[in-house]
Amino acid sequence: MFPTELKTFGASLAQALDGITAASLALFLSCFCLLWLSTQFGARILGRRTPAGAEGGEDFRMILGATLSLLGLIIGFTLSMAISGFNSRQAGEEAEAGAIRTAYLRADLLPQAEGEHLRSMLSAYLGERLRFYESADPRAYAESRRAAQELQDDLWTATSAAAVAQKNPITSLVVAGVNEVLSAQQKTYAGWRAQIPLAAWLLLTTIAVFCNALVGYNARHLRRRAGLFLVLPMTISLSFLVISEIDVPGRGIIRVKPVNLHYVSEVTSARAAVLAPIEPPRP
Repeated sequence: MFPTELKTFGASLAQALDGITAASLALFLSCFCLLWLSTQFGARILGRRTPAGAEGGEDFRMILGATLSLLGLIIGFTLSMAISGFNSRQAGEEAEAGAIRTAYLRADLLPQAEGEHLRSMLSAYLGERLRFYESADPRAYAESRRAAQELQDDLWTATSAAAVAQKNPITSLVVAGVNEVLSAQQKTYAGWRAQIPLAAWLLLTTIAVFCNALVGYNARHLRRRAGLFLVLPMTISLSFLVISEIDVPGRGIIRVKPVNLHYVSEVTSARAAVLAPIEPPRP
């Protein structure tokens, strides 16, 4: 059992490392350098003006503890916001998969020619949505979104033509199914735009800089402080990295995987193979 778990962990670690981008590394290194310089500023610049036995040490430690507590609280709230947005994007992917499958099944209610045409367009649309979730290149992301929008127009045109030709409750179910496909995509885009605002990042960075400066000032007279000055900047930088990876959709280590869309693709492919006409044997 242990070798199997070790292989699974190794595969997960390799997949996570494969998702690291240059932007992720740049964010981590820039945050670490900024916070480390803040610590050095507190120790070397601010610490020069205060003697070792200065009064007010207890008050300063109280301020330092309160500032560190505030930083931890804000990091926790920011992480909660990022996880909430990630869960919203996962729910959007699940809703899209359910809507596409429902519309694909309801295409059987139309006449054979219209139903086959609608199913083929839904299969193409499903492929574009899979490309949307799996592409990390911004250009491919934009092309997939544009292609999906064109397929949406074709889907609605074909569905509205069938509804006009046959005005009955059965056709209304098909129209409602396609309409849900279009609405699900809009909800997905809304979830991908729900990210941590810039003001929250600025506040978080400012408090982190102050905390590191205060820690450096507090440890200014320690002899072996080089290792100590690396702990807090490293911890905060890793926290920023994880929050940003969860918050930014479509890129990085942590991203929404289209598991439900892949399942729908397998189901629709199997159903298309069953519904495909059987060619008579050649003489």
